[in-house]
Amino acid sequence: MDRRKERKEYEEYLYQRELSARTVQIYLIQLERFWDFLGKRPISKKETVAYKASMKEKGWKVTTVNLYTVAVNSYLVYSGHSECVLRTERVQRRQCPDDVLSGGEYRRLLEYTKQNGNKKYYCLMRTLALTGIRISELSGCSVESLENGKFTICNKRKTREVYLPPKLIVDLEDYCQMSNIDSGPIFLGNCGNAINRISVYKMLIKLAGKAGVPREKVHPHSFRHLFAITYMKTYSNLFELADILGHSSLETTRIYTASSAEEKRRRINCLEL
Repeated sequence: MDRRKERKEYEEYLYQRELSARTVQIYLIQLERFWDFLGKRPISKKETVAYKASMKEKGWKVTTVNLYTVAVNSYLVYSGHSECVLRTERVQRRQCPDDVLSGGEYRRLLEYTKQNGNKKYYCLMRTLALTGIRISELSGCSVESLENGKFTICNKRKTREVYLPPKLIVDLEDYCQMSNIDSGPIFLGNCGNAINRISVYKMLIKLAGKAGVPREKVHPHSFRHLFAITYMKTYSNLFELADILGHSSLETTRIYTASSAEEKRRRINCLEL
């Protein structure tokens, strides 16, 4: 079959499975890489194992290799090569969240953006930190949602309500008025569309460098982690937090109940032994 035609049909198959646009994009990129690796060689278990080995040789994280393995497996099943499916690597679940943005570092970022007149990213960071939403879910925060005090998110086949605290609504209303945004998504990209995850991440890294905050702490889930840890320290309600974050399993949420490695070291150091 012509690969261009097969790619198009496979893309349609992925959308029929109701995968998100971002997931479909990742799967298609991995399909192209797998095809490049194969060249004109037929698909076989030997070839798929070799392809996985080539990913490991690139020095990628185990989680990344697993993500790409799942993507390749999807195509293998689709194309009738289930016998060539690969096993993912076992990953030990982290027992505590490290490299987490602290409250002080968060406030330093806010202060820097405020002093430099960057109201957009001041409000954006406040929104992430006060709601616990993912960067990819920012498009749900609209002018219309300010009147309702909440908005609905449909992500990973789950629907949940995101509540906007009054103090955040005041900030967002001021920003909308200042930026002449009267309807639709509040946070827009350069082309007038809802801002995307990559643009936000790049700007956050830039702001972190200028505000004196370690860049490795400003990853896509930084503010979500900060929200979750702060919520647990304040209310100690794991079930409620899982509901707010949209987690299906409490095990996913439980990581926020654990102390970080630095907190453990500090507590041990205080023992009178």
